Amino acid sequence: MEERQNKKLRMIYNHFGAINQENKLYEEIQEYLESGELEEIADMWVLLAQRYLASKPMRDIVKFKIDRTLDRINERYYEEKTV
Repeated sequence: MEERQNKKLRMIYNHFGAINQENKLYEEIQEYLESGELEEIADMWVLLAQRYLASKPMRDIVKFKIDRTLDRINERYYEEKTV
């Protein structure tokens, strides 16, 4: 994601605040579950990206999860787990 987009996402998050954006995320998740529409996935992604950019702990957790998944792929962890 480019820095200009990150700046815009931070501005939106700061304008509405963490609680409002968390509530909006729950709303968008529900809308996606009901419709299955790609547009709702985009709405969720925008809200999740805002949360990601606003939280260093969140960025650290995401980095950990990505690295762990890649380690598991390299270790063939998932091949043992497939049905």
